[in-house]
Amino acid sequence: MGHGTQKGVVDSNFEKRVKDLEEKARKMSEHFRDHNTYRPWHTPENVKDPLDVPSLHNKTWDRNNINQLYSEEIVGKAGDESGTDGDAQAMKIQADFMAAEERAFRTRHASMIRCASFAHGRMDGHGKESRGLFSYLLDSVDSLIRLGARKE
Repeated sequence: MGHGTQKGVVDSNFEKRVKDLEEKARKMSEHFRDHNTYRPWHTPENVKDPLDVPSLHNKTWDRNNINQLYSEEIVGKAGDESGTDGDAQAMKIQADFMAAEERAFRTRHASMIRCASFAHGRMDGHGKESRGLFSYLLDSVDSLIRLGARKE
């Protein structure tokens, strides 16, 4: 895709999220430096009440434009009509960052019951001998060591 035409853009919602995160970090830094005010609750600018679940479905984490540009213009066309490798990577970084932030926010404000359900599924998967995440990690490290020592 390096032969394509540049089509990627910095999405306005992504840019707003980054600027909002920078501002929140600055305010928290000031709070920790002098402790002369309350520490601000870290919520996106458009989210007024994190307990008002219907209001959480707002434009804060909207990735539709990013996903549409990625799928239709960047990877959905061939040759010179497609986007570049840089376009594909930049659009995926933006979409993935916003999705991860949204998941983290929603998990932070989830009920105890929902968190317990998430934890059960995760721990069940992690605890599967020879098939879970930790077994895979161990096998990967072992394979790298053996393959690195192999002489052909």
